[in-house]
Amino acid sequence: MKRIPLLPLAVLPLTLMLSFAGAAKAQNALTLASALNQSAAQPSVTAARAALVTAQSDYAKAKADPLATKVTLLKAQQAYDLAVANVKAADAQADSQIVMAYTQVLEAQDAVKLTRAGLDLAQKGAQVAQTQYEKGGGTQISAQVAQNQVQAAQQAANVTEDGLALATANLRSLVGAFTAVAPIPASSLPASVGANTVEDVLGRNPTLIQAQQSAAALQLQVNLLDPLAVSASQINTLKTQLQQVQSGAATAERGFRIQTQALYNSYLQAGKNRAVKQAALQNADKQLSADQDRFAKGLISQLSLLQSQIAEQQAALAKEQADDAALSAYYALVAGPGGVGGVGAGGR
Repeated sequence: MKRIPLLPLAVLPLTLMLSFAGAAKAQNALTLASALNQSAAQPSVTAARAALVTAQSDYAKAKADPLATKVTLLKAQQAYDLAVANVKAADAQADSQIVMAYTQVLEAQDAVKLTRAGLDLAQKGAQVAQTQYEKGGGTQISAQVAQNQVQAAQQAANVTEDGLALATANLRSLVGAFTAVAPIPASSLPASVGANTVEDVLGRNPTLIQAQQSAAALQLQVNLLDPLAVSASQINTLKTQLQQVQSGAATAERGFRIQTQALYNSYLQAGKNRAVKQAALQNADKQLSADQDRFAKGLISQLSLLQSQIAEQQAALAKEQADDAALSAYYALVAGPGGVGGVGAGGR
């Protein structure tokens, strides 16, 4: 009978093997806390802080100027308030970006382990199919199908390794070099947020603050108009502009409220999904324990045990993904929708 050649046993790249073997023992492994400490070094944060220093200086000068008008003081204060909001927003967005990159590395590492286990199972299955074929207990087609499964498993393993390399490079671009990434402790996972979270997020949104400042600046100009010095037409024109700006600010707030509520709902759903995946992992752990006992007693094959181990690893990966999704949803909610506001508020 014709023997179908088996693919050689795939060997995990040495650097990746060393990474996995040393991750738990590495004394300088990157932690989530140390990664988040790099938020202040992100370009968006440093730029926002530099703008805050300038705005703070300008505001102090305006307050010290005895000739400063109400409009000048308001603009200086608004620029300072917006700069403060921009720093907070930049910090939160940098934190969210780092958390997402960090969790992607952890998930990619587990995905590599899982696909390698799948490759091992496929190779053993191919060996069994080949042996059965040679002894007349199986067909050539079955042996070839098993060999095709090995090739597919090898491709899947290669894809996850590439994904790990990309995720690692992305995280390094944010936090610098590291040799290993530490698991996220349960204490780092988000606790329940308050009932006023949506309002709190909206209250510090730079874009909304800027829109409100534009309305406030125009309102001050309207209040300062002197009917004896300005025509009724000019007053009405400015009042119309004020109404338009106020309407635009209200529309922006409604839009951001919808987006923020969606982020809040995603956070709540992520918490529920964590509970579901935790229960699934517990069931997989129990099944694996039972199968290990059955294997020790000679009641199931090694392939069956490997399948149970892979099922447990899949459940563990799903649980980690759920934890990571909850963590990312929390930081995304804290960051809120929208970006950093402009240099100063509007107003003519």
